[in-house]
Amino acid sequence: MTSFLARLRASGLREPGAGNPILEGPVDRTLLGLSVPMIMAMVLVTAFGLVDMLYLGRYSREAMAAVSLSFPIAYLIHSVAGALGQGATSLVSRLVGGGDDRQLRNFLWHALIVTGAFAAVITPLGLLLAPAALRRMGAEPGVTEGAILYTQVAFASSAFSLLPMVLNSLFRGEGDTIYPFKVMAVALALNVVLDPLFIFGPGPFPELGVAGAAVTTAISFLFATLMVLRELRNPRRRVRYDRAAWSWSPALLRGWANVSAPAFVANLSMPLSAYVITDMLTGYGTDAIAAFGAGTRLLSFVFLPTLGISMSMMIMVGQNHAAGRRDRVRETTLLTLRYALILMGVLSLPVILFPAWALRIFTDEPTVIAAGVGLARWVTLARPMLSIVNITAFWFHAQGNGLMGMLPNFGMRVLLEPAGVWVGLKLGALQGGWLGMAGADLVGGALCLALLFWRLGAYMRDAPATAPKAAAAGAPSR
Repeated sequence: MTSFLARLRASGLREPGAGNPILEGPVDRTLLGLSVPMIMAMVLVTAFGLVDMLYLGRYSREAMAAVSLSFPIAYLIHSVAGALGQGATSLVSRLVGGGDDRQLRNFLWHALIVTGAFAAVITPLGLLLAPAALRRMGAEPGVTEGAILYTQVAFASSAFSLLPMVLNSLFRGEGDTIYPFKVMAVALALNVVLDPLFIFGPGPFPELGVAGAAVTTAISFLFATLMVLRELRNPRRRVRYDRAAWSWSPALLRGWANVSAPAFVANLSMPLSAYVITDMLTGYGTDAIAAFGAGTRLLSFVFLPTLGISMSMMIMVGQNHAAGRRDRVRETTLLTLRYALILMGVLSLPVILFPAWALRIFTDEPTVIAAGVGLARWVTLARPMLSIVNITAFWFHAQGNGLMGMLPNFGMRVLLEPAGVWVGLKLGALQGGWLGMAGADLVGGALCLALLFWRLGAYMRDAPATAPKAAAAGAPSR
């Protein structure tokens, strides 16, 4: 496996005579080889939130609820980074499949400029608008003030979150999922060490509480930014600094925006859904809000490995689509569905059987655990269907069809989940709300599975509308 991972990385690094296993190698081994470091990186990203909750859950109940309250607002930064990253991975994978290395290096400059511009806009807007949005939610004053402190630090350091997430996406589009994992491993190690120092304030360190968790995340992502910027000087990279390659290209920006703009709308659906659901739960008290925060982070930890497989599928589908290998696109898609559902079933089982034990990872508060047991059990039971939603979205993203890629997550998060929770709360109070969320996941997953099989069948029947290089340049597939 080690040698095969090294060969996979060679599609991003110029190893003599290595070839590109994404276009040529066994589909099952290639997908797994890409997915292992991708999954590990996804787990590490989630672990940032888990580590914060572990420490804050032992700091105070209010601190834990403050992070839960701030999540929908602070997650806006990750929504932007995720959207830019998804578009970048899709475009880079299609450029690699089309063999256009000069445009790869040209796109790097566009990525740096656009990401910096987004950071310059997000920071002041977040600092200005987040406090009012949090106060509107009507939580206890101590919880609200803690959430405001957390979001202020998060928005002030937004550039350090955006840059490594977007630039790591370029490496993934090349076919290198190993280096992004290394970056996140270093950042998480820093976060684990610094979190207790800035939250609890032992010795000479200040006791910052909730704000301390945000400060350590900012420091960790600063180191991640420096690592990624340094790696772009690697002469063996297909994506690397090259002043001679720079040329302002509206076509590249359109190819990026075709996926990133709809992906941003889809990514906004997660914090918007969390905001709406949290607002519904405020009437059930701080315990319900804290349980929702702990439960959703637990669900993210269980779910994210399948997100790693889905993103690996996007790399393979993008490169093979641009190279005209529709047979490999189909095989990759079907294998991804199989692997994701098996993995979700395995990871979900312990949480379904022992939900209270799983929640104790985040909190010792008996009332919070009691409020969240239904969420941990029933929503986890339905969560495998959500993996189908993401696979469907990334399948469209891989071909540059961002509008179709937007619909699955937007429909699930903005329409189905809040509606399910609302109906459940009306019929069965808090436990009914958790059952309503689970029902929404089941319905959304079934609809997306039908859509994916329908479009995959049409994709295999239709003749290519464009030559591979035209597809790589950014025109979305039908």
